[in-house]
Amino acid sequence: MADLLEKFHREVIGSKNKVYDYLPQVISKGDFNRISGINVILNSWRNILLTPIGSYDHDPEYGSDLYKLVFEPLDLNTAASIKDEVIYRLSLYDNRASITNVYVGLLPNRKGFFVNINVKYKSEVKELTIDLNQSLFLEYIGRSE
Repeated sequence: MADLLEKFHREVIGSKNKVYDYLPQVISKGDFNRISGINVILNSWRNILLTPIGSYDHDPEYGSDLYKLVFEPLDLNTAASIKDEVIYRLSLYDNRASITNVYVGLLPNRKGFFVNINVKYKSEVKELTIDLNQSLFLEYIGRSE
């Protein structure tokens, strides 16, 4: 029994120095897709930024207000607001990695914007890209009414 518990802690939960998470995607082996390292943080950050504030019952302040900026004109003020919101929400809810750069751009052929976040965690460096467009906004509005 102790061997199973040790295996569970080692292979499923991770250790003090390495964390794991699972994505809701089934891979060819029939298991959920297991991620580790910086990918765990990127998954967490994606969830924070794409969750509208007030939509999570157990923590009504969890998430971001990025969806409110979808229909705003993408000028310097809006881009600065988007960057500020990204940095504030990520530092508030998950500060395990550092943000080295945030870039905001227009989505082609759709109303909305994308955010590229350069992330550094230990020796790993990656980029997280999030699209916020009108269909995400309208889907959220439709659910909240």
